[in-house]
Amino acid sequence: MGRSKNILFIDNDKAQLEMLDKQLSALKKRWQVDYASNKDETMALLRTRPYDIIAMELQVDGFEGDELLDEIKYRQPGSIRFIISESVNSENCLKFVKYAHQFITKPYPQSELIGKIKKSLRLKNVFLNERAAKGIASIEELPTMPELFMKLERELSKEDVLISNIGKMIGEDMSMTAGLLKLVNSPFFGLYSKVTNPEQAVTLLGLDNLKGLVLGIHLFNSTKEVNIDFSIEELGKHCQYTALMARSIIKAEGGSNEQAEHTFLSGFLHDIGKLVLATSYPEEYSTILSIVRDSNIPIQEAEKDILSFTHAEVGAYLLAIWGFEEDIIEAIYCHHDPQRLGSVDLSPAVAIHVANSFDHELRVKNSDYAPHLLSAEWLEQNKFSAKLPEWLQICAEIMEEETDET
Repeated sequence: MGRSKNILFIDNDKAQLEMLDKQLSALKKRWQVDYASNKDETMALLRTRPYDIIAMELQVDGFEGDELLDEIKYRQPGSIRFIISESVNSENCLKFVKYAHQFITKPYPQSELIGKIKKSLRLKNVFLNERAAKGIASIEELPTMPELFMKLERELSKEDVLISNIGKMIGEDMSMTAGLLKLVNSPFFGLYSKVTNPEQAVTLLGLDNLKGLVLGIHLFNSTKEVNIDFSIEELGKHCQYTALMARSIIKAEGGSNEQAEHTFLSGFLHDIGKLVLATSYPEEYSTILSIVRDSNIPIQEAEKDILSFTHAEVGAYLLAIWGFEEDIIEAIYCHHDPQRLGSVDLSPAVAIHVANSFDHELRVKNSDYAPHLLSAEWLEQNKFSAKLPEWLQICAEIMEEETDET
């Protein structure tokens, strides 16, 4: 049994801390929870023990400006840092990403706080990846949440969600409507009749997928006019094919509907880190692509050599900050390296790793690029190798159907 988790809350409001202490009483057998309400108490505790999570208000008595944030980052580099404040929300949280991994807006329900703490502890490898943190912090202008995403977030949090309201909301954004209709009318979905309105599209794509699809389509659309040394359209096709093939693998193995939908979304978003890096570091990414073409090495190796972080790490880090489900984040984080997985069960991450490689094998887009090799040893050790021929056949048949219809 591992050691108990150490949690530190820092807040000027002592009444708030006392209430929090009562709320967390049931968890104290597993968590060591400490509280500080000013500079002296905070500094004393920071020297006492390593903390797994430190949750803080932005302004605490005795600290000037960003001094508290700097002290915590310096003295507790192994902690996951929360900012809990009335002034932080999904619209502006990225400006604090240099200091914090998670954000909670006051007032918050107890269940939300506890849920975010537990989720963050499970994602510790993603949040404390220093290469990804460096990459995110050094990007001057991170991608912003589309307004539609935030509207959907508010609507989907309601107890009674009406598909008609969601469809109407999406219908007000012509670009998003076109993107969703194009996706759902893809031959991969095997529909007998054409979907012509956003409400139908929402019904078929599912509410669980919707926010992620809106985010992905927004990122692809917003980078179309940017001068990038690769085809945004081709990358979009690759992500779509990977998503649909990975979902077919999960379904063939009897996975649940939720697992299949999370797999689909993981595949659709698995390369968004490339969009972020290519638009944020255009000169460096052009160099990376030249190295990949000239030296025939995998793109993630060139990214690590030039930037010190990869598109998989950056993409997973961003989605973790934005609050996506753990298995989706894990799939993106591990899509080149399943050795990073904490589990050896069939998961979205395994399906995405395999489908990503299969798409590059079944649709050779650029012979100058190194092949996306499967992690053969890991797959063999975990008894997936015997399944590969069957999975490849499933994906090849899907690809053939799609080719016949386009």
